[in-house]
Amino acid sequence: MWSWEEDSTVFTAEHDHYDWGLRAIKSVLVVAGSLKRGDPDRPEDQVLMRSLRDFNIPKIVTDDVPVFMGLIGDLFPALDVPRRRDLDFEALVRKAIVDLKLQAEDNFVLKVVQLEELLAVRHSVFVVGSAGTGKSQVLRSLHKTYQITRRRPIWTDLNPKAVTNDELFGIISPATREWKDGLLSSIMRELANVAHDGPKWILLDGDIDPMWIESLNTVMDDNKVLTLASNERIPLNPTMRLLFEISHLRSATPATVSRAGILYINPADLGWNPPVSSWIDKREVQTERANLTILFDKYLPTCLDTLRTRFKRIVPIPEQSMVQMLCHLLECLLTEKNIPADCPKETYELYFVFAAIWAFGGAMIQDQLVDYRAEFSKWWLTKFKTIKFPSQGTVFDYYIDPETKKFEPWSQLTPQLEFDPEVPLQACLVHTSETVRLCYFMERLLERRRPLMLVGTAGTGKSVLVGAKLASLDAEEYLVKSIPFNYYTTSATLQASLTTSSLSAP
Repeated sequence: MWSWEEDSTVFTAEHDHYDWGLRAIKSVLVVAGSLKRGDPDRPEDQVLMRSLRDFNIPKIVTDDVPVFMGLIGDLFPALDVPRRRDLDFEALVRKAIVDLKLQAEDNFVLKVVQLEELLAVRHSVFVVGSAGTGKSQVLRSLHKTYQITRRRPIWTDLNPKAVTNDELFGIISPATREWKDGLLSSIMRELANVAHDGPKWILLDGDIDPMWIESLNTVMDDNKVLTLASNERIPLNPTMRLLFEISHLRSATPATVSRAGILYINPADLGWNPPVSSWIDKREVQTERANLTILFDKYLPTCLDTLRTRFKRIVPIPEQSMVQMLCHLLECLLTEKNIPADCPKETYELYFVFAAIWAFGGAMIQDQLVDYRAEFSKWWLTKFKTIKFPSQGTVFDYYIDPETKKFEPWSQLTPQLEFDPEVPLQACLVHTSETVRLCYFMERLLERRRPLMLVGTAGTGKSVLVGAKLASLDAEEYLVKSIPFNYYTTSATLQASLTTSSLSAP
């Protein structure tokens, strides 16, 4: 006697989003029934093989695909049925992706199609994947496809972790016994009252927490009803879908996991090339686009492969974040002043190398045993020799002089301390090479309106540097508000702080 659940456990140990229970079997049968009705003459073993494979492949991680396909091969020997494809729909998806100024890669298109297939079978879907794998863009692409086909889609999203349970689902006031609606309950009621039959999505974008996800079990199962503390029951009508955009399902119970379809987006499904290509396409100068394409292909594969196995960073940083940081730094550096129209390609490589060193090595840590920044510098100088650095120090000790286009030590930018007798000594900021280079990048990133995070242990000068930079901003142009964040900070506290600062603005 063969058991699908027993065989499937060969690769379920490390992945919380795998589910092989009765609800998954029911969904496979629903897909099989749909396939059979669409192609009545096809033999049933082919129909079942296709439904088992096509329904489960979206949630299988890359490393487990050969194992899964081996199981399918054992079940259906010498049977290879192609995936059912709707070429017209795929063409619409590609058009939507291009309209969003993204890259219509085959893997990305496949994920959008798989999401559509899951939504046809399940009314609740987990879109699971690490940060930067393209979860949001998959959702945006399918939503755009609906818009192209004039299906009048409605998309409402919220972060359930940003509010309390009472704010999410509603609460009966202990004093007045009046019902106060919650965010999710009001959104569901509004969408349920929309008359047209277009797709209506409620997207919960935030990590799963048993505190709120368990309250949605009746919505996610076949009841499709949200029961509130006021005894009101809000139904999820046939056009409404509940989507969850999350990085993992470690905190979810098996009961929760089994109630939803799962689309797992592997990091390898997207890679670094599509986001980089989209960014390069936005650059206006043709020669710049050509040079950047060559430089990305030259440096990025080697850097990313090495960073996966070597060097320690102060915080975990996804590959896409490092690539994004590289693009942001290049935006800051590739200005008309630094890169004239007739400049040689070596100048592009000079600035690219400078940006890449800080994008990939800027977060390296120096612990008690190893200085990973120095190790990164040695590796870089050994691996890439086109751009020559001065022999002294590390690659982090130099900046590019905009006039001479040569590397100069950061110490040359260190301002002379001018002591003001009226300023308290503890308020004086004495710049060093380290503070100068941090201020250099901080200033350029803020000019481009890019978010910035300084990470370091207590007493390393983060607050002083940020405070000095913010104090130097033009008060007519910028409004500065300092808000401490900790475990006890709530959305109401943040909103009150922001409201106060906006009201006090001139």
